[in-house]
Amino acid sequence: MNKRNLLFLILLVLIAYFPSCKKERNLTVTVERDCTGTYLRLDGKDYQVCNLEKVSSFSEGATVSVTFKKIKECRGSAKDAIVCFMLHENEGWIEVEKIE
Repeated sequence: MNKRNLLFLILLVLIAYFPSCKKERNLTVTVERDCTGTYLRLDGKDYQVCNLEKVSSFSEGATVSVTFKKIKECRGSAKDAIVCFMLHENEGWIEVEKIE
């Protein structure tokens, strides 16, 4: 194996090892809703859902299994949702990838 192929292989392994987005997989969370939005509660911390259509069929207080990723800015359906001006402390936006 020449140096070029070896460097390429090392680079490929590093890219696979350090994913660009932090993903959480198959976590058990509780659906929380109030006038400020929809949240998923994990270990006492709330994460605001950006793509509301993924959680719309689940009721308040439902326990669900979910895969999500944290995002810096919401560009989904929650971005334009009408909400009240009350503070709901949260850990930031998430995008739900899979929910059961």
